[in-house]
Amino acid sequence: MREFIDRAAPLGLFALRPVWLMTPDVASRVLQPRAGLFDTVIFDEASQMPVEYALPSLFRSRLVVVSGDEKQMPPTSFFASKVENDEAAIFDGEEPEEGASEEERQVFAETWNRREIKDCPDLLQLSRSVLRTRTLQVHYRSKYRELISFSNASFYANGLSVPVRHPEETIRRLKPIEVVRSDGTYQSQTNQKEAGDVAEYLSELWEDSSPPSVGVVTFNRKQADAIEDALEDRAENDASFREALMRERERTEHGEDMGFFVKNVENVQGDERDIIVFSTTFGRNEHGVFRKSFGALGHAGGERRLNVAVTRAREKVVIVTSMPISEISDLLTRRSGPRVPRDYLQGYLEYARTVSDGLADSGKTLLDRMVTEQRPQHEGGQYEDDGFTRSVEAFLEANGWNPNRARDGGAFSLDFAVTDPRTGLYAIGVECDAPRHRLLEKARAREIWRPNVLGRAVPHVHRVSSYGWTHAGGAERLRLKNAVENALRGGGLQ
Repeated sequence: MREFIDRAAPLGLFALRPVWLMTPDVASRVLQPRAGLFDTVIFDEASQMPVEYALPSLFRSRLVVVSGDEKQMPPTSFFASKVENDEAAIFDGEEPEEGASEEERQVFAETWNRREIKDCPDLLQLSRSVLRTRTLQVHYRSKYRELISFSNASFYANGLSVPVRHPEETIRRLKPIEVVRSDGTYQSQTNQKEAGDVAEYLSELWEDSSPPSVGVVTFNRKQADAIEDALEDRAENDASFREALMRERERTEHGEDMGFFVKNVENVQGDERDIIVFSTTFGRNEHGVFRKSFGALGHAGGERRLNVAVTRAREKVVIVTSMPISEISDLLTRRSGPRVPRDYLQGYLEYARTVSDGLADSGKTLLDRMVTEQRPQHEGGQYEDDGFTRSVEAFLEANGWNPNRARDGGAFSLDFAVTDPRTGLYAIGVECDAPRHRLLEKARAREIWRPNVLGRAVPHVHRVSSYGWTHAGGAERLRLKNAVENALRGGGLQ
């Protein structure tokens, strides 16, 4: 392959196939080490890639784009080897003296750069220090914002703008996060009761002729094997389950692999499914003792693994657990925010319980405690109530509608949302004047991009002008009245 590519490149191979998708080790094996072989090289999931592993591909590019999330998985032991040299013996970190020659200064600079690169844990961190940075601030994956709310608060300082929004009653009914108490025994790094409960849940899910895509995530490899064994045992005795299991493993959607999987938390980054089932594995042992040892989740960086795991679902997270939540940490009994990885684990399981039990207010209070970073004030809009918004709210109420406050500081924030009583879903959003957010500084973002994205979550959005409200008077009020009536007549979001 290496010889074929080398000989075919001058004949137009890269014109025929301009885009190549491969891992860095494959690139090193099949591509000649020629500088600038590609115009652009894009690294995805760069937080998992050690710098030395990326160097051969960097050498082959003229321009590089590095994509990754420093709040997600760090490099694993798969990339354990680090570049080592004897520079430490000849370099003590001191700047060259004032009379040093140009050659000595150049040697110092090169040595410093090599040490700085060698000491970076991953390509993403190195890139943040030397390249221009852009942050993606819009979250599209989750059908319900409750699926991303914990990570948004705990890891991103509530900086993610989420288009979707549903009434609290809808969330209580649908349970986008559901906790299933298994309370099995944790023995030999597995929980057989949880493995059986996961198989039972999948059996019920797959009774539907067109079930959602699903993946199972465990907190260690042995539990993943135990679940696979439980699935095979059930398949041997249940022909319909065996057929469903085989079908779901081979599932594709729009040419993309959406097959059923069972993975431990170390291997699930980059995957997404409609439903993610968690087997948290840990629990009391045969003597009734709960040991606060959670494998990789309890070590430094464990919260990053948790962040990866809890953000894989598009529609629902099901947590099959045996862990006594109150005993995981002391986060829930103290006033301060999370400090160690198990604080985040306890926080997430408690938040999941509040969503599963329909305790929206308790969940919001907990999320406020999980925020450890504060966003600059200029990132979101200013949402102080004024006479205009109060007047619009009073007008909506006077017409018999119950406007819900829908402000969250994000780019898709609305002043009010009105629920369709027939569906229990939001049918129309009302905003007073133009939205104000740092992402919406340009008119194209404000008037074209935002309405298009928001329209997928709320069928209709009506903007009320403070100028029209004041000067047009009845005409502006009539337009608002007609907009709400038409939206309710058309039905809510399905």
